[in-house]
Amino acid sequence: MNWLKIEIVEGLQKLIALRLRNSPPADMITATVSVWFETISTRPIAWNEQLDRKRIKTAFTELCATCDTFPAPSQFVRLLPQREQPLSLSAPVDNKITQQNKKLLDDLMRKLKKT
Repeated sequence: MNWLKIEIVEGLQKLIALRLRNSPPADMITATVSVWFETISTRPIAWNEQLDRKRIKTAFTELCATCDTFPAPSQFVRLLPQREQPLSLSAPVDNKITQQNKKLLDDLMRKLKKT
């Protein structure tokens, strides 16, 4: 889960650069990263880089845009957007049903032509 730690470090760097009230002092930044990583990585989420990297960046961007004081990990978790649902394919069409429908349509067309 190295990618997750990298995203957390980058997000926290942005928050620290804002010099928000209650930001951790320089000698506590490493400990802050550790606490945030532990808190976020142990959430009941099966973290997946392809599904979650964008969500994490979005949550940190929202924190940067809305916080006046340094946030807690719980604020990050609340701002984490839902995962985008992958597009799903429809079930394959049964060729037998397609042939039956074609036959019914052909029969209907013959009847309509007779009238």
